[in-house]
Amino acid sequence: PSGTPVSSQYLGTLKVLEDKRMQKSSTEFDKADGLRAAVFQNWLEKKRTFLLELKRIEKKKAENLRSNAEKEEAVKREEAIASFEAWKKKKGREAKKLSEKKKLEELKKKKAAEQNEEKTEAAQKAFEKWKERKAEYLREQSRKEKQSERIRKKKEEELVAEKKRDSMSAVEKWNEKKEEYIKQKKVEKILERRKQEIQQAKKEEKNKKAMEEYERWLEKKERREQLEKKQKKLQAVRGDEVSSPWSPP
Repeated sequence: PSGTPVSSQYLGTLKVLEDKRMQKSSTEFDKADGLRAAVFQNWLEKKRTFLLELKRIEKKKAENLRSNAEKEEAVKREEAIASFEAWKKKKGREAKKLSEKKKLEELKKKKAAEQNEEKTEAAQKAFEKWKERKAEYLREQSRKEKQSERIRKKKEEELVAEKKRDSMSAVEKWNEKKEEYIKQKKVEKILERRKQEIQQAKKEEKNKKAMEEYERWLEKKERREQLEKKQKKLQAVRGDEVSSPWSPP
């Protein structure tokens, strides 16, 4: 049923009944109307009861929803707390592991530093021993080199003396060869000079002949040019005396 107010004859009749039942009508119509009013009154009572029950149910639903929401919130809060506690434990374990790892690394570094220090000391001792052996070796090498140098100088002196003896005889032989070579070169120079003089004479003779030939050719050329000039003059004079009716191109 809707909650809209009802305005009808039934309400009017109900209103009459609530106002301490006005005078009763003995007519059949009034009886029927009263009956209908009583039925309507009963319906209104049921409706009010139904609405109250409906409100109670809705209120209970709302309380259940609120209770469920509070329970869910509590569960979520407990889960969050449990997750946080688990996270804290995990972080604690990780921090513990990290701390142990850091301690282990520091221990390794310390051990490595100690080993390095031991290696450095051992290397220093080995270096000192090596320096001593090196110095002894250098002294021995210096002694051997000095001895070798003395032997080498002695050999060089002997070799120089031997070369000097050989060079004396070689110089004598070379001087002999040099004199022979100089004589041969002088003869070659004389022959070369004679050859150049002959070639120069041939060249001068050739140039002289060429000059004479050129002078003869020049004289011939001059005579030919003079003859051609004379012929041209004669032809010009004859041309003036008798003009030809036709002249070739």
